Amino acid sequence: MAETVWTTLFWSGLPVLAVLVAAARRRNRYPGTWRHAFDPRYSQERQKLSTARENLYRAEHNLAAQQEHARSAAADAAREHQARVRKAELRLAALRDPDFNGALLHSLGDRLDLYERALRVGTETTHPLLGLTIDDQYSPTEAYIYLTPHDGRRELLTLALENTPEADVRAFVVQVHNAIANVGAASQRLRALIPKAKADLERVTADTGDRRRAEQKAQQVTAQLNLRVLQARREVDAACGRWQQLTGERPG
Repeated sequence: MAETVWTTLFWSGLPVLAVLVAAARRRNRYPGTWRHAFDPRYSQERQKLSTARENLYRAEHNLAAQQEHARSAAADAAREHQARVRKAELRLAALRDPDFNGALLHSLGDRLDLYERALRVGTETTHPLLGLTIDDQYSPTEAYIYLTPHDGRRELLTLALENTPEADVRAFVVQVHNAIANVGAASQRLRALIPKAKADLERVTADTGDRRRAEQKAQQVTAQLNLRVLQARREVDAACGRWQQLTGERPG
């Protein structure tokens, strides 16, 4: 019975507690007497103070959001510039590298890839074309490709004609022969690309326009919105001053 009574008192007291909490918050928001906080005669003064506070909140919230957007745009521009520079650096480094394979010319299935200056076998072995010889033989079911690199060690590749037609194998072998014959010219062509690649790197490195504009935009946005926040704070300060003159107490 006693428990039921206390439960009834608890639930019946909740609305009163809620009213008291709301009243205390309102008194804290509009300090002074109860009349200043609740009397309709002061509603206009309360509205002015509330509007100034809301304007400041919106200005500060907008400043934070716009700053984050501007900083994100500036960071994206910086990353894009760095990516372009890195790509140009890798291009120049590859052209300067004597082991650079050059462009991919032809492939035979997934086992042989012919580049301007190298023949790649599978994913682990690469033979420079300089000094390489290639021969081919055939049985009714298989193709035999003999590779002899410059060190003289012969390598045999066996391809099932069921998966790779003989005509394709023969055509690829001819392409390798031609690439070997042209390896000197290919090397000269790649070396001739170095000055342009170097100039491209210098140009891309110096081309910071997008990055600089994004950074300037971020600074401008921050400066403009900071002015709005300062103005909103001055309006709150003025509203608090008027309220203090009215009530003798300054809102926090």
